[in-house]
Amino acid sequence: MNAEILRLENLTIGYRSKEIVSSINVTIHKNELITILGKNGAGKSTLIHTILGFQKAINGEIILKNKPLSKISAQEIAQEIAVVLPRLTVVPKIKVSELVAMGRLPYHKILKEKSIQEEQLIDEVFDLVGINELKNKYATEISDGQLQLVMIARALCQDAKLIILDEPTSNLDLANQYKIFNLLNELKSKTDKSFLMITHEVNLALENSDKIWWIENEILSEGIPEQLAFEHQIIQKLSNQNLLYSQDKSKFSQPKEYQKSVHIKGDSELAYWVKNAFLRNGFLVENKDENHIEITENNIIFDGEKFENIQAIITFIQRYEKYNHHRSE
Repeated sequence: MNAEILRLENLTIGYRSKEIVSSINVTIHKNELITILGKNGAGKSTLIHTILGFQKAINGEIILKNKPLSKISAQEIAQEIAVVLPRLTVVPKIKVSELVAMGRLPYHKILKEKSIQEEQLIDEVFDLVGINELKNKYATEISDGQLQLVMIARALCQDAKLIILDEPTSNLDLANQYKIFNLLNELKSKTDKSFLMITHEVNLALENSDKIWWIENEILSEGIPEQLAFEHQIIQKLSNQNLLYSQDKSKFSQPKEYQKSVHIKGDSELAYWVKNAFLRNGFLVENKDENHIEITENNIIFDGEKFENIQAIITFIQRYEKYNHHRSE
C-alpha cells in the first residue's frame, strides 16, 4: 500500500446542525486518482470545502501528516493541499508564466524573487502539462481549456502532495475533458501526487479513476469504479433511470420499445454507426444470417445492392415491406 496522504476519521459534514454526510472513514494514498460522484445536493462540494477548511466539520477529524487539520497552520496546509476550481471568477491580466508561478506563494512570507530551484520546478511543470507555448501569453488571451491546464500547472507548482479539483471539466468541450483526465493519470504516475476530483462526467470517471467516492443517502461508499457502479447502480441513478443496461446491446442506453427489427452483420466503425442509426429510428438490431445487411469497413450492402451512405440504407429499409411490419411476440 502506498503512503498515506490524508485520512478522514468518523467525519460528519454539513451546515450547523444539519448533517449531509456522516461517519466518513476513508484514506487517500500516494499515486491515486479518486473521483467523487453523487447527485446534485448529495454533499460533494460540502466535503471538498470541509477538507479545504472553508467549512467546519460537524464531527470527526481530517488527518494530515498524522495531525488533525485543525492543528496545522494555513500556510502548512497550503504546502500539502492544492486546489483547482471550475473556473476563475476574474481572469487576471497577467502572463501565464506569472500565474503558474503564483503556486509558490505558500512558501514565501512575502512576495520575492524566485530561487533557481523554483525556476527549474516551474519549467518542469510547463513541460509536464505540455503548455510551453502559453508561457508568454496573457491569461485573458487563452481558451477555457488552456486556462484549466494553466491552473493545474499552478497547483503542481505548489508542490502539494494532494491536488483537489472541483469540476475541472465542467466548462470544457469533449476533447479537453479527455485531455484533463488523461493528464491527471499521467501526472499521478510521474509526480507521486494524488488527485481528488468532483466531476459530472460519470463515464470518464468510471474509466479513469482508481477509486470512486459515491455519496448517497448521507453515506459515502468507497471502492473501485466497476464494483461501485454495479453495487450502487451509479449510471442508472445519475441518469435518473434514463440509461439502463441492455443485454441485447451490451451497454447502457435509453430503453425503447421496438416494433420493427433489422438484421446486420459487421463489426467495423461504420457498422457501429449504422446500428446506432437504426436503433434511433425504432429498429431492434439483431445479428442473424437470414436476409441481413452486410457492412464492411467502408461499404453497406443489402440484397445485392450497395448503398452510398447511412441515410440511404435507413430510407430503403423503412420502405422495404419485409422490415416494415410489427414484430410478432
